[in-house]
Amino acid sequence: MNDQLSLKALHIILVGEHLRSRLHSEQEPPMIRDRRYHLRMYPCCFIGRDVVDWLMKNSDANSRAGAVQCMDILLENGVIHHVVDDHHFKDEMLFYRFRRDDNTVVKNSDLDVIYKGCDIYYRAKNEDSHLIKLRPCHDFVFRNCFTGYELVDWLIQKSEVPDRARGVVLGRELLDQGIIKHVTDEFHFRDENIFYQFMIDKVVNKKMVDALGIVDNKQPGSPRNFRRRNLPPLNTQRSSPVPFAKERPELDEQFDYERSPESPVFFPSSGSSSQSPRPVIVREITTGELMDPNGPYVMKNISVKSDAVGFGFVVRGSSPVYVQTVDPKGPGATAGLKVRMFLKSVNGKDVLYWNHRQVSQEILRGHNIVHLVVMTHFKGVE
Repeated sequence: MNDQLSLKALHIILVGEHLRSRLHSEQEPPMIRDRRYHLRMYPCCFIGRDVVDWLMKNSDANSRAGAVQCMDILLENGVIHHVVDDHHFKDEMLFYRFRRDDNTVVKNSDLDVIYKGCDIYYRAKNEDSHLIKLRPCHDFVFRNCFTGYELVDWLIQKSEVPDRARGVVLGRELLDQGIIKHVTDEFHFRDENIFYQFMIDKVVNKKMVDALGIVDNKQPGSPRNFRRRNLPPLNTQRSSPVPFAKERPELDEQFDYERSPESPVFFPSSGSSSQSPRPVIVREITTGELMDPNGPYVMKNISVKSDAVGFGFVVRGSSPVYVQTVDPKGPGATAGLKVRMFLKSVNGKDVLYWNHRQVSQEILRGHNIVHLVVMTHFKGVE
């Protein structure tokens, strides 16, 4: 993207296009329509007060002032305007219009590509074309994505491009402008069976005040901080280890599954038997973030077969539980388990909202083998 269009500007444009798509879809009553005032007809416009009501109703803002601030950001960045450009956005019976609806958008080649990408995204979503969907790949599942080959097919089928060569050019332009990306940032756009995602999902699947970074002061602090205050801090949790030895014994040495969790044999030699190891999660991760269909976390299936000592890893945390430590010589590491992976399922049971003690008990219930579904950041995918 060139210097004329910043990442912040792109973000605002995507939020505006998402709002435009939603308002055009609203039919009971219609939000955007031709309106008459003093014998003059104003086509394709909406009323400021009605949109504030709508944003409040749909929980996109916590207060009317917050809703007005959202809309004013869109106005200041050329997404909407007053029909005769006489007012900033106000919570009043004033007419406003999206600049795309009256063709007053400033001509810019970058904007043309961005708006083209938005049109493709919403058309594919609204037509239920199955272009954008869940995609399994080996042990991972990528959500809300598509392949380069299928996108080019779709573009030709919908007459968006005349041929495959032009489809590739458009795909590369969309990636350059930040509208799409390769799921692990390894490839530019190719007409191949390679997975890509629309970045629009990451921006628009939020409340509007959050997407625009607005602190809506109906509640003290930001909405995000208010939610986080209700979450238990990770560093207050004690470790609940799955059997883990500081030195793994010979296979004929008997292991006692009833041993106290605080026994030194469960922890690395550098640890203490009476103190939990320091959490490896540097910030709180919520279950909502893990399961966000547009988020950076992917699922992986891992089966761990215990040896004479156990499974060789320690779990910690609560809703979600995560892997605190992995014995580099143990079966957990051999199976591909890594520190900072989050546990979604144990032996077919959804444990996303369990605490570490419940998860540990379920793991031990399987005796010799445990089947896990873990969530890991896509940058951790090898």
